Amino acid sequence: MSLAEGVSARVTLKEYATGVISSNSQPVSSVDPAASGGQILRRVSSTLKLGKDTYTSNEVASHRQITDFRHGVKRVTGGPVAGEFSPGTYWKPFGAVLRATAAVAVAGTPTDFTSVSADNTTSKFTFAAGDPVAKGFRIGSIMRFTGMSDTDNNAKNFLILAFGGTSNRQVTVFPAPDTMTADTSFTVGEVGQSVYMPSSNHVSRKFAIEHYFADIDISRLFTEVRFDGFNLQLPATGISTIDFTGMGRDMETYTAGAAPFFTSPTAETTTGLAAAVNGALFFQGTRVGVCTGLNIKAALNASSEGVVGQNYVPEVFLGRLNVTGQATIMLEDATFINYFKDETEVSLLSFLTSNNNPNSPAASFYLPRIKLGDADSPLQGEAGIIQTCPFQALMGTSSSNGNIATTIRIHDTEAT
Repeated sequence: MSLAEGVSARVTLKEYATGVISSNSQPVSSVDPAASGGQILRRVSSTLKLGKDTYTSNEVASHRQITDFRHGVKRVTGGPVAGEFSPGTYWKPFGAVLRATAAVAVAGTPTDFTSVSADNTTSKFTFAAGDPVAKGFRIGSIMRFTGMSDTDNNAKNFLILAFGGTSNRQVTVFPAPDTMTADTSFTVGEVGQSVYMPSSNHVSRKFAIEHYFADIDISRLFTEVRFDGFNLQLPATGISTIDFTGMGRDMETYTAGAAPFFTSPTAETTTGLAAAVNGALFFQGTRVGVCTGLNIKAALNASSEGVVGQNYVPEVFLGRLNVTGQATIMLEDATFINYFKDETEVSLLSFLTSNNNPNSPAASFYLPRIKLGDADSPLQGEAGIIQTCPFQALMGTSSSNGNIATTIRIHDTEAT
């Protein structure tokens, strides 16, 4: 008999038709989410498991032995997927954690802005008319131009860092564009999609996640799983990683001809992995070149409670969005020390690309308002001094100048 190997296993994700959980019933999986479709996820690991409360009898009898052990309420816990970050791969889980519907990409033409010029020294595009913020462009948006007279500015990812001037027509970007006189024949638009935690109308989603062991033809289907957090880690040297957490209600098993459950899932994405050395990192709009590590962690702190009369939980409750993180930064000046000492609120914008090509798949993570909880810089050894700066992200207070009143906004050029 064969033994299962990890390299032969696959993880498949599919969203249910509705995110509603019925407190006293469970859906029939063959109907919802149904076996057709799904998305195979790239992964390093997946630690989902079915757990049960257990009870050992305390009864004392003349034979002086334990006579009963019972199973109680069951629930699914663990990590639905942990992987190496690549644009487009984990878009649905991100949207589920932020409890939002992805925004449609914004586009503009000379009809909206009349003309656009560019300046390499100031790293700005300047529109002659209109308002790019009113049109829908935001800090953290990744946009591309087409039809420009300077072809080096075409088909290139430009990350928006700030808006200024009359009606937000001066747009500061990264990387710096080629200097260009006013052009009246162009199109400009966001690439992919964006998502952020809204202030109201929060969306609840649930997913079925299958572990299929192809070499022994066995499947475990974890049902009604809600994603409740992620942890993005950017090392100084190495590949960026992403871990998701979740909680669900049950697990079904399928064997032989009934496995796998998902019969025609979409293949894994093929976008390149994001190494932390690619892209850029900005604090308060200024690029930082001395960061040795960054992580951004979001948590909804899911919970579920057992009830009398059924052995599965009636709901998976989601709490507030708590976004925290930590940056480790070489000591260069007093900037981060003063951010901490003066309790200064700053913004953080991380730009990840799959390689150094200016139009490669990319993603941005924008936190408009963070406060440092420390800026410790201990003296040790002979190497450079490293400041450790944990931070708490807060809901943004402004919806003007390209900001959104949210804790975090994610833009992914490969999201659909």
